Amino acid sequence: MRIHSTIFIIALGATQLGATDCGQALKDPGFDLWCDGQLCAWTVERGSVTQVPTWNAADYGVELDGSDTAISQLSPVDSTDGSCLEFDLIADVDDNAEVDLNFDAFGDGTIDYTQRVPTSSWAPVTFIVEVGGVWSGMRFELAKHGSGHAVVAQLEAKVDDPSVCAGFSPGFTPSPAPLGGACGPGTQCGSGATCAMPAVADVVTGAVCVGCLAGSAGSSGCGSGEVCGLGDPISPVLDVPTECVASGAHQLGEPCIGDGECASGICTLGACSTCGIDGCGSGQTCARGWTSAGSSPFVCDPGRGEQTSGEPCAADADCTSGSCIGTVRMQCLDGRACSNNADCPFDGGNSTDALDNGPCLPAGIQGGSCQ
Repeated sequence: MRIHSTIFIIALGATQLGATDCGQALKDPGFDLWCDGQLCAWTVERGSVTQVPTWNAADYGVELDGSDTAISQLSPVDSTDGSCLEFDLIADVDDNAEVDLNFDAFGDGTIDYTQRVPTSSWAPVTFIVEVGGVWSGMRFELAKHGSGHAVVAQLEAKVDDPSVCAGFSPGFTPSPAPLGGACGPGTQCGSGATCAMPAVADVVTGAVCVGCLAGSAGSSGCGSGEVCGLGDPISPVLDVPTECVASGAHQLGEPCIGDGECASGICTLGACSTCGIDGCGSGQTCARGWTSAGSSPFVCDPGRGEQTSGEPCAADADCTSGSCIGTVRMQCLDGRACSNNADCPFDGGNSTDALDNGPCLPAGIQGGSCQ
Protein backbone atom coordinates (compact mmCIF):
# COMPACT_ATOMS: atom_id res chain seq x y z
CA MET A 1 0.00 0.00 0.00
CA ARG A 2 1.36 3.40 -0.97
CA ILE A 3 1.71 5.88 1.89
CA HIS A 4 1.47 9.60 1.08
CA SER A 5 2.97 12.32 3.25
CA THR A 6 0.86 15.34 4.18
CA ILE A 7 1.81 18.75 2.77
CA PHE A 8 1.14 21.66 5.12
CA ILE A 9 0.53 25.06 3.57
CA ILE A 10 0.19 27.91 6.04
CA ALA A 11 -2.09 30.64 4.70
CA LEU A 12 -5.21 32.41 6.01
CA GLY A 13 -8.25 31.29 8.13
CA ALA A 14 -11.67 31.48 9.86
CA THR A 15 -13.33 29.83 12.91
CA GLN A 16 -16.89 28.90 13.60
CA LEU A 17 -18.69 26.46 15.87
CA GLY A 18 -22.14 27.94 16.34
CA ALA A 19 -23.00 28.04 12.63
CA THR A 20 -21.34 24.76 11.69
CA ASP A 21 -22.18 21.07 12.04
CA CYS A 22 -20.02 20.08 15.04
CA GLY A 23 -17.19 22.18 13.66
CA GLN A 24 -17.62 21.12 10.03
CA ALA A 25 -18.18 24.08 7.69
CA LEU A 26 -19.03 22.21 4.47
CA LYS A 27 -21.66 19.67 3.57
CA ASP A 28 -20.65 16.57 1.57
CA PRO A 29 -16.88 17.13 1.82
CA GLY A 30 -16.31 13.81 0.03
CA PHE A 31 -18.50 14.67 -2.99
CA ASP A 32 -20.59 11.56 -2.37
CA LEU A 33 -24.07 13.03 -2.86
CA TRP A 34 -25.25 13.21 -6.48
CA CYS A 35 -28.71 14.14 -7.76
CA ASP A 36 -29.52 13.31 -11.39
CA GLY A 37 -25.88 13.46 -12.42
CA GLN A 38 -25.10 16.65 -10.48
CA LEU A 39 -23.67 17.32 -7.04
CA CYS A 40 -26.47 17.80 -4.50
CA ALA A 41 -24.66 20.00 -1.98
CA TRP A 42 -22.42 21.91 -4.40
CA THR A 43 -23.33 24.41 -7.13
CA VAL A 44 -21.71 24.25 -10.56
CA GLU A 45 -20.82 27.89 -11.20
CA ARG A 46 -19.45 27.29 -14.70
CA GLY A 47 -18.31 24.39 -16.86
CA SER A 48 -19.36 20.83 -16.04
CA VAL A 49 -18.46 18.06 -13.61
CA THR A 50 -18.44 14.26 -13.68
CA GLN A 51 -18.55 11.63 -10.95
CA VAL A 52 -15.43 9.48 -11.36
CA PRO A 53 -13.46 6.88 -9.34
CA THR A 54 -10.49 8.07 -7.28
CA TRP A 55 -7.43 6.06 -6.22
CA ASN A 56 -9.97 3.59 -4.88
CA ALA A 57 -12.33 2.35 -7.61
CA ALA A 58 -15.11 2.13 -5.01
CA ASP A 59 -14.59 5.69 -3.76
CA TYR A 60 -15.83 8.39 -6.12
CA GLY A 61 -14.85 12.02 -6.45
CA VAL A 62 -15.65 14.95 -8.74
CA GLU A 63 -13.79 15.68 -11.95
CA LEU A 64 -13.68 19.32 -13.01
CA ASP A 65 -14.18 19.03 -16.76
CA GLY A 66 -13.02 21.46 -19.42
CA SER A 67 -10.63 24.38 -19.15
CA ASP A 68 -12.76 26.74 -17.03
CA THR A 69 -14.86 25.00 -14.38
CA ALA A 70 -15.90 25.99 -10.86
CA ILE A 71 -18.07 24.54 -8.12
CA SER A 72 -19.02 26.32 -4.91
CA GLN A 73 -20.85 25.98 -1.63
CA LEU A 74 -22.21 28.73 0.62
CA SER A 75 -21.52 28.10 4.30
CA PRO A 76 -22.96 29.88 7.36
CA VAL A 77 -19.53 29.90 9.02
CA ASP A 78 -18.80 33.39 10.38
CA SER A 79 -16.46 35.34 12.62
CA THR A 80 -18.50 35.04 15.81
CA ASP A 81 -16.82 31.72 16.65
CA GLY A 82 -13.22 32.61 15.94
CA SER A 83 -10.82 32.96 13.06
CA CYS A 84 -9.06 29.66 12.30
CA LEU A 85 -10.16 27.07 9.70
CA GLU A 86 -8.40 23.89 8.66
CA PHE A 87 -8.88 22.48 5.16
CA ASP A 88 -8.04 18.85 4.38
CA LEU A 89 -7.91 18.22 0.65
CA ILE A 90 -7.17 15.14 -1.45
CA ALA A 91 -6.94 15.62 -5.21
CA ASP A 92 -5.30 14.41 -8.42
CA VAL A 93 -4.14 17.52 -10.27
CA ASP A 94 -2.03 17.44 -13.48
CA ASP A 95 0.88 19.79 -14.11
CA ASN A 96 -1.09 21.58 -16.82
CA ALA A 97 -4.13 22.22 -14.66
CA GLU A 98 -4.50 25.06 -12.17
CA VAL A 99 -6.93 24.51 -9.29
CA ASP A 100 -7.69 27.29 -6.80
CA LEU A 101 -9.62 27.34 -3.55
CA ASN A 102 -11.34 30.73 -3.51
CA PHE A 103 -12.80 32.48 -0.49
CA ASP A 104 -15.85 34.75 -0.92
CA ALA A 105 -16.70 36.32 2.43
CA PHE A 106 -20.38 37.28 2.82
CA GLY A 107 -21.15 35.19 -0.29
CA ASP A 108 -21.55 38.41 -2.27
CA GLY A 109 -19.73 37.20 -5.38
CA THR A 110 -16.41 38.92 -4.66
CA ILE A 111 -13.37 36.65 -4.30
CA ASP A 112 -11.45 37.93 -1.27
CA TYR A 113 -8.61 35.42 -1.25
CA THR A 114 -7.25 32.58 -3.38
CA GLN A 115 -5.17 29.60 -2.31
CA ARG A 116 -3.57 27.55 -5.08
CA VAL A 117 -4.03 23.78 -4.78
CA PRO A 118 -0.65 22.16 -5.49
CA THR A 119 -0.13 19.60 -8.25
CA SER A 120 -0.43 16.17 -6.68
CA SER A 121 -1.47 12.57 -7.20
CA TRP A 122 -3.82 11.88 -4.28
CA ALA A 123 -1.38 13.34 -1.74
CA PRO A 124 -3.29 14.74 1.27
CA VAL A 125 -2.83 18.51 1.62
CA THR A 126 -3.72 20.60 4.68
CA PHE A 127 -4.33 24.34 4.61
CA ILE A 128 -4.47 26.39 7.80
CA VAL A 129 -6.38 29.57 6.93
CA GLU A 130 -6.99 32.55 9.20
CA VAL A 131 -9.46 35.32 8.37
CA GLY A 132 -9.46 38.63 10.23
CA GLY A 133 -12.15 41.20 10.91
CA VAL A 134 -15.89 40.68 11.24
CA TRP A 135 -17.81 38.75 8.59
CA SER A 136 -20.93 36.63 8.14
CA GLY A 137 -20.96 33.58 5.89
CA MET A 138 -18.41 32.33 3.37
CA ARG A 139 -18.75 30.91 -0.13
CA PHE A 140 -16.02 28.40 -0.89
CA GLU A 141 -15.22 27.90 -4.56
CA LEU A 142 -13.06 25.27 -6.25
CA ALA A 143 -12.03 26.62 -9.66
CA LYS A 144 -10.02 24.86 -12.36
CA HIS A 145 -8.24 26.46 -15.35
CA GLY A 146 -6.28 24.73 -18.08
CA SER A 147 -6.68 21.56 -20.12
CA GLY A 148 -5.16 19.20 -17.55
CA HIS A 149 -6.90 16.52 -15.52
CA ALA A 150 -8.24 17.54 -12.07
CA VAL A 151 -10.24 15.29 -9.74
CA VAL A 152 -11.05 16.22 -6.14
CA ALA A 153 -11.82 13.39 -3.73
CA GLN A 154 -12.18 15.44 -0.53
CA LEU A 155 -12.41 19.04 0.63
CA GLU A 156 -13.10 19.16 4.34
CA ALA A 157 -13.32 22.49 6.16
CA LYS A 158 -13.42 22.38 9.93
CA VAL A 159 -13.13 24.86 12.74
CA ASP A 160 -9.83 24.64 14.57
CA ASP A 161 -8.61 25.83 17.93
CA PRO A 162 -7.29 29.41 17.72
CA SER A 163 -3.92 28.16 18.96
CA VAL A 164 -3.42 26.38 15.62
CA CYS A 165 -3.28 29.78 13.90
CA ALA A 166 -1.23 31.42 16.66
CA GLY A 167 1.83 33.19 15.38
CA PHE A 168 0.47 33.80 11.92
CA SER A 169 -0.98 37.13 10.84
CA PRO A 170 -4.42 37.02 9.20
CA GLY A 171 -3.97 36.54 5.49
CA PHE A 172 -6.99 38.61 4.59
CA THR A 173 -9.63 40.71 6.23
CA PRO A 174 -12.90 40.86 4.25
CA SER A 175 -14.04 44.41 3.63
CA PRO A 176 -16.18 46.21 2.70
CA ALA A 177 -19.25 44.37 3.91
CA PRO A 178 -22.50 44.44 1.87
CA LEU A 179 -25.88 45.59 3.20
CA GLY A 180 -27.01 43.13 5.86
CA GLY A 181 -23.47 41.88 6.44
CA ALA A 182 -21.75 41.83 9.81
CA CYS A 183 -19.47 44.77 10.49
CA GLY A 184 -17.24 46.05 13.26
CA PRO A 185 -13.52 46.24 14.06
CA GLY A 186 -11.55 45.55 10.90
CA THR A 187 -14.59 45.38 8.63
CA GLN A 188 -16.14 48.50 7.15
CA CYS A 189 -19.34 48.90 5.16
CA GLY A 190 -19.58 49.64 1.46
CA SER A 191 -20.12 53.11 0.05
CA GLY A 192 -23.13 54.89 1.49
CA ALA A 193 -23.75 52.29 4.21
CA THR A 194 -23.37 52.63 7.97
CA CYS A 195 -22.44 50.07 10.61
CA ALA A 196 -25.26 50.00 13.19
CA MET A 197 -27.39 47.67 15.23
CA PRO A 198 -30.22 46.42 13.00
CA ALA A 199 -33.77 47.60 13.56
CA VAL A 200 -34.87 44.00 13.01
CA ALA A 201 -32.52 41.25 14.22
CA ASP A 202 -32.29 38.57 11.57
CA VAL A 203 -29.35 36.28 10.77
CA VAL A 204 -26.40 38.29 12.05
CA THR A 205 -25.79 38.73 15.76
CA GLY A 206 -24.44 42.22 16.34
CA ALA A 207 -23.97 45.24 14.13
CA VAL A 208 -24.71 45.09 10.40
CA CYS A 209 -24.32 47.40 7.43
CA VAL A 210 -27.45 49.48 6.83
CA GLY A 211 -28.34 51.89 4.07
CA CYS A 212 -30.33 54.20 6.34
CA LEU A 213 -31.20 54.66 10.00
CA ALA A 214 -34.69 53.42 10.79
CA GLY A 215 -36.61 55.37 13.41
CA SER A 216 -34.44 58.47 13.02
CA ALA A 217 -37.03 61.08 12.12
CA GLY A 218 -35.56 63.64 9.76
CA SER A 219 -32.14 61.96 9.70
CA SER A 220 -32.71 58.59 8.06
CA GLY A 221 -30.79 59.62 4.96
CA CYS A 222 -33.70 58.88 2.61
CA GLY A 223 -35.03 61.25 0.00
CA SER A 224 -38.45 62.69 -0.67
CA GLY A 225 -41.11 60.03 -1.08
CA GLU A 226 -38.94 57.46 0.67
CA VAL A 227 -38.72 55.93 4.13
CA CYS A 228 -36.13 53.77 5.82
CA GLY A 229 -37.41 50.21 5.62
CA LEU A 230 -36.68 46.65 4.57
CA GLY A 231 -35.46 45.78 1.09
CA ASP A 232 -35.46 42.47 -0.74
CA PRO A 233 -33.39 39.62 0.78
CA ILE A 234 -29.93 39.27 -0.75
CA SER A 235 -28.50 36.10 0.78
CA PRO A 236 -29.33 33.55 3.51
CA VAL A 237 -26.13 34.53 5.36
CA LEU A 238 -27.02 38.24 5.44
CA ASP A 239 -29.71 40.16 7.27
CA VAL A 240 -32.57 41.46 5.15
CA PRO A 241 -31.17 44.86 4.10
CA THR A 242 -32.31 48.04 5.78
CA GLU A 243 -32.45 50.66 3.04
CA CYS A 244 -34.51 53.50 1.59
CA VAL A 245 -37.74 52.25 0.02
CA ALA A 246 -40.67 54.04 -1.58
CA SER A 247 -43.28 55.19 0.91
CA GLY A 248 -46.24 52.81 1.06
CA ALA A 249 -44.58 50.31 -1.28
CA HIS A 250 -45.09 47.22 0.87
CA GLN A 251 -48.26 45.20 0.55
CA LEU A 252 -50.32 43.58 3.27
CA GLY A 253 -48.23 40.75 4.74
CA GLU A 254 -44.80 42.01 3.73
CA PRO A 255 -42.20 42.60 6.48
CA CYS A 256 -41.69 46.17 7.66
CA ILE A 257 -39.90 48.35 10.18
CA GLY A 258 -42.33 51.26 10.36
CA ASP A 259 -45.78 52.37 9.27
CA GLY A 260 -44.48 54.47 6.37
CA GLU A 261 -43.40 51.41 4.36
CA CYS A 262 -46.89 49.93 4.23
CA ALA A 263 -49.64 50.73 1.74
CA SER A 264 -52.04 50.35 4.67
CA GLY A 265 -50.01 52.80 6.78
CA ILE A 266 -49.85 50.22 9.59
CA CYS A 267 -46.87 48.05 10.54
CA THR A 268 -47.72 45.66 13.39
CA LEU A 269 -45.05 43.44 14.94
CA GLY A 270 -42.92 43.53 11.81
CA ALA A 271 -45.58 42.99 9.14
CA CYS A 272 -47.76 45.35 7.10
CA SER A 273 -51.25 44.99 8.58
CA THR A 274 -54.74 46.47 8.63
CA CYS A 275 -54.87 46.96 12.40
CA GLY A 276 -52.52 47.54 15.28
CA ILE A 277 -52.36 48.33 18.96
CA ASP A 278 -55.45 50.50 18.68
CA GLY A 279 -57.48 47.44 17.69
CA CYS A 280 -60.34 47.30 15.20
CA GLY A 281 -63.30 48.83 16.99
CA SER A 282 -66.89 47.57 16.88
CA GLY A 283 -66.02 44.59 19.05
CA GLN A 284 -63.64 43.10 16.50
CA THR A 285 -60.30 41.55 17.42
CA CYS A 286 -56.98 42.43 15.81
CA ALA A 287 -55.07 39.15 15.40
CA ARG A 288 -52.62 37.28 13.19
CA GLY A 289 -54.00 36.58 9.74
CA TRP A 290 -51.68 33.66 9.06
CA THR A 291 -51.24 30.64 11.31
CA SER A 292 -47.98 29.50 9.72
CA ALA A 293 -44.58 30.07 11.31
CA GLY A 294 -42.84 33.36 10.64
CA SER A 295 -44.18 36.88 10.45
CA SER A 296 -47.87 37.51 9.80
CA PRO A 297 -50.08 40.50 9.03
CA PHE A 298 -52.56 41.48 11.70
CA VAL A 299 -56.14 41.86 10.46
CA CYS A 300 -59.55 42.35 12.04
CA ASP A 301 -61.39 39.15 12.99
CA PRO A 302 -59.30 36.85 10.78
CA GLY A 303 -60.99 33.72 9.45
CA ARG A 304 -64.56 34.86 10.16
CA GLY A 305 -65.61 35.69 6.61
CA GLU A 306 -66.60 39.26 7.45
CA GLN A 307 -64.71 41.15 4.70
CA THR A 308 -66.72 42.09 1.63
CA SER A 309 -65.67 42.54 -2.00
CA GLY A 310 -62.67 44.86 -2.39
CA GLU A 311 -61.75 44.86 1.30
CA PRO A 312 -58.26 43.69 2.35
CA CYS A 313 -57.73 40.07 3.40
CA ALA A 314 -54.92 37.73 4.38
CA ALA A 315 -56.65 34.41 3.61
CA ASP A 316 -59.72 33.07 1.81
CA ALA A 317 -61.49 32.54 5.14
CA ASP A 318 -61.45 36.30 5.80
CA CYS A 319 -63.90 36.97 2.96
CA THR A 320 -67.66 36.49 2.77
CA SER A 321 -67.05 35.17 -0.75
CA GLY A 322 -64.45 32.68 0.49
CA SER A 323 -61.97 34.05 -2.05
CA CYS A 324 -59.01 36.32 -1.26
CA ILE A 325 -57.29 37.48 -4.44
CA GLY A 326 -53.55 38.17 -4.28
CA THR A 327 -50.13 36.50 -4.36
CA VAL A 328 -49.41 33.41 -2.27
CA ARG A 329 -46.49 34.47 -0.11
CA MET A 330 -43.64 32.00 0.35
CA GLN A 331 -41.44 32.86 3.33
CA CYS A 332 -38.75 31.53 5.63
CA LEU A 333 -39.20 31.11 9.37
CA ASP A 334 -37.72 34.58 9.90
CA GLY A 335 -40.36 36.11 7.60
CA ARG A 336 -38.15 36.89 4.59
CA ALA A 337 -39.56 36.12 1.14
CA CYS A 338 -38.23 33.01 -0.60
CA SER A 339 -38.76 30.82 -3.64
CA ASN A 340 -37.11 27.67 -2.25
CA ASN A 341 -35.19 26.45 0.79
CA ALA A 342 -31.86 27.74 -0.57
CA ASP A 343 -33.11 31.30 -0.01
CA CYS A 344 -33.60 30.74 3.73
CA PRO A 345 -31.14 31.18 6.61
CA PHE A 346 -29.28 28.09 7.77
CA ASP A 347 -30.40 25.98 10.73
CA GLY A 348 -33.94 27.28 10.40
CA GLY A 349 -35.08 25.78 13.69
CA ASN A 350 -36.39 22.45 12.40
CA SER A 351 -33.09 20.80 11.48
CA THR A 352 -30.41 18.99 13.45
CA ASP A 353 -27.83 20.07 10.86
CA ALA A 354 -26.66 23.68 11.12
CA LEU A 355 -25.54 23.48 7.49
CA ASP A 356 -29.09 22.92 6.24
CA ASN A 357 -31.21 25.83 5.07
CA GLY A 358 -34.48 26.40 6.87
CA PRO A 359 -37.76 25.68 5.07
CA CYS A 360 -39.46 27.96 2.53
CA LEU A 361 -43.18 27.61 3.24
CA PRO A 362 -46.46 29.09 1.97
CA ALA A 363 -47.76 31.58 4.55
CA GLY A 364 -50.90 33.23 3.18
CA ILE A 365 -52.12 35.80 0.68
CA GLN A 366 -49.90 38.86 0.25
CA GLY A 367 -51.62 42.10 -0.75
CA GLY A 368 -54.96 40.33 -0.81
CA SER A 369 -58.41 41.77 -1.43
CA CYS A 370 -61.73 39.92 -1.24
CA GLN A 371 -63.34 38.96 -4.52
